[in-house]
Amino acid sequence: MADKNSQPWFLSGSDVSRLVRDKKITAREVVESQLQRIEDVNKKINAIVADGSDDARETARLIDAGQLVAPNAGMTVTTKVNTDHLGYANDNGIRRMAESMSTKTAACIEGLLESGMAMVGRTNAPALSMRFHTDNELHGETLNPHGQHISCGGSSGGAAAAVAAGLCHVAQGNDVGGSVRWPAYCNGVIGLRPTIGRMVTGGTNSTLRGWSAANMATNGPIARTMEDLHSAFIAMNKPNWADPFWVPAPLEFPRSANPLRVALVTSDSIGLHSGVVAKVKEAGQILSNAGYVVEEVSPPKLDEMFSLWTTLGSVDINFGLIPMLPAINDAGLSQVFNDWAPAFADDSGSGFMRAHMLRDQVIRAWNEFFTSYPLVVLPGFAEPMMRRNQDREGGDSMFRVAELARYMLNIPALGIPAMSFPMGSYDGAPIGVQIAAHAWREDLIIEAGYAMEKVRGKVSPVDPQW
Repeated sequence: MADKNSQPWFLSGSDVSRLVRDKKITAREVVESQLQRIEDVNKKINAIVADGSDDARETARLIDAGQLVAPNAGMTVTTKVNTDHLGYANDNGIRRMAESMSTKTAACIEGLLESGMAMVGRTNAPALSMRFHTDNELHGETLNPHGQHISCGGSSGGAAAAVAAGLCHVAQGNDVGGSVRWPAYCNGVIGLRPTIGRMVTGGTNSTLRGWSAANMATNGPIARTMEDLHSAFIAMNKPNWADPFWVPAPLEFPRSANPLRVALVTSDSIGLHSGVVAKVKEAGQILSNAGYVVEEVSPPKLDEMFSLWTTLGSVDINFGLIPMLPAINDAGLSQVFNDWAPAFADDSGSGFMRAHMLRDQVIRAWNEFFTSYPLVVLPGFAEPMMRRNQDREGGDSMFRVAELARYMLNIPALGIPAMSFPMGSYDGAPIGVQIAAHAWREDLIIEAGYAMEKVRGKVSPVDPQW
């Protein structure tokens, strides 16, 4: 048997695409290699819950016949079960929606497919994508390939686990409260949440969105390497005029000749685990050695920022989600939100207005901060890892998880881009940091990611540890 390190599923998507372009390997060979990896591994982790092999083989046929010439030809991709993809159910992890077939394909997925990527399957998510761990009554639980005791994260837990285990080169996910960055953190891969308006989530079905979904939810890529992430990010930037929040913003902006200043967040009023702080400082040292000017300084109004997601979301949760729980009939989702419900106590109009005005104050303060520090490196989680199903341990467990995930959860309220970047492991579990920037400045984040990867090295697929 050939060394797995030379197998197309093991290589980066960009390396595979170059091999296909140079006719050193066929797209069909890539797809068959990828499908065999899925057959061998997915039964252990349950990351992919809908088969895309027919579509993948057809894409490979078109590439090999010269009928599809595209920049990412040969790369493999998965799409998430809560995102419209023609020919597949948009079931959102809910039993009653198991046959809810998509009638269109989301613009970001169209961009990935048009760039030459072969879609090999649909990835798992918690019911309504509203948990920090991926499990649902329709598809079951997704496990973290690094260890069964570690949460795979949510809501794009299937996507990140699939990327980490080598079931695809890149994955499409989405993020309203950490759902791209958090599972990327948990699984030791890279996840980018773009600016709100860059690759938004609406326009492909008639489902009405609440304030939180319309103003905080965005699609984004997950990958093992920066080159793959960058390629997917570019491909996902397809025009989406059907969504009123989409903006045709440029991918790059003019740069100052001066070295970029980076702020490191190493403390807050609640407290951070020493292992988490050490990784933030390590990231800062890498960037400093790469020519950035790095200082330990926090953005303003952190405590106010930590309150935004629950206060802004109270109306949506109380009048949208909680009344739906009996009909959704998902034990995990019901437990988590029944336990967490007191966090959304003020659903009055005046409460929402106060939250909205506070959000405006925090965004303005952070924007001013970004003029001095264009990049901010901050924790992903206040402790090194989340235990499997930690949000269902009862009592105040969900309050505690939300507090530990305060940087992940509340960044979306500001609408800014942020990327989760892996920083190795701590006590046997993946650990990482986040890199954030001003709205539309994903180019700065991606550039910093390349600098980090140059030192940390590229992530390789892992075999499930059982």
